[in-house]
Amino acid sequence: MSFGLAGRDLAALTSLADATGAQGVRRADAAQPNSIVQALRGVKVLISCAGPFVDIGAAAAHAALQAGVHYLDSSGEPAWVDRLLDSDAAARTRGIAMAPAMGWDEVPGDVAATLAVSPPALPGRSRSTRAGSPEGPADLTITYSLPSHASTGTLRSAVRIMGAPGVWMRAGQPLPVHAGQFHRWAPMPSPIGVRASLSWPFAEAHLAPLHLPLARLRTFVTAGRLAKTGMRVLRPALPSLAGPRRADAVAALLRRSIGPPEGPQRGRWTILAEGGSPRGRRNVVMMGLDPYGLTAHLLAAGAQIMAGPGYGVTGVVAPVQAVGLEVLQHELARMGVRTQILGPADLEPTAGTGADEEGRF
Repeated sequence: MSFGLAGRDLAALTSLADATGAQGVRRADAAQPNSIVQALRGVKVLISCAGPFVDIGAAAAHAALQAGVHYLDSSGEPAWVDRLLDSDAAARTRGIAMAPAMGWDEVPGDVAATLAVSPPALPGRSRSTRAGSPEGPADLTITYSLPSHASTGTLRSAVRIMGAPGVWMRAGQPLPVHAGQFHRWAPMPSPIGVRASLSWPFAEAHLAPLHLPLARLRTFVTAGRLAKTGMRVLRPALPSLAGPRRADAVAALLRRSIGPPEGPQRGRWTILAEGGSPRGRRNVVMMGLDPYGLTAHLLAAGAQIMAGPGYGVTGVVAPVQAVGLEVLQHELARMGVRTQILGPADLEPTAGTGADEEGRF
């Protein structure tokens, strides 16, 4: 299957095409949406990596709708995914699938959530079916232990996420939530162990309800004492970071303080999905390295599935809906991601550990 590259700088694209084997380059600029539509002539799938998506992602998504081509992106921004969901009806009308957040964080998160909440979702399952699960609505808590290194672009998006409200679910209804608003002790696997964690808006909070029967959904990120104290002090000022200029400045400061990556361990990440349903509890752990390499692999694998014959998924969908649970499990394993599933007999009681306590600062 052939692929090409599109962007503003044709010289840089040509050099990248020579290095990757791309079959050609085309000019496309988010500031000129029609240029993206023109670049999509003869294309089956568009992979968008132009971010922050809340600022410039709309041009590529609208071009995919206009051109009638399937769409994937590397975003992890909850506000962008929430906005893209408004295009669900248009995508169905155009007969295309739009799969945001096909990166290292939300894809394993969606797979872990699906495995933790039985039964597994099916590709293309619509949102209207989630209430009809024979098991009834489930509780789901997802906790991320993030890599210790991040690119400037990732840091910029993270700062924007800190400054904007996200969403959880409570009693089957959306619940607005801010970064650091809630905290808990998360029973992370070894070698991390039980860790303090803070509420954090993740795109998966918008994606999981598309195909899983959920009554409650919470998302957290592990945090050390310094981060926890800093969030408590700075949280009143976080909304001021939602603007691009301040976010860029803070991201630059964070980038200098983090420094360059030193060895693969700085790219290590862990995701814990804790599911509870009428059939009992189930925890799913996923661990891996190299988040950016994994993102590239998942985007390419997803595009190949969507460009294949007989692909019939339409609308704005979660990763598991777009590509399929078994396919994603296979691709994650190929990239060295380890998965562990713990059933009721494997889980220790959390009473006395504070692992299920939730509160405000």
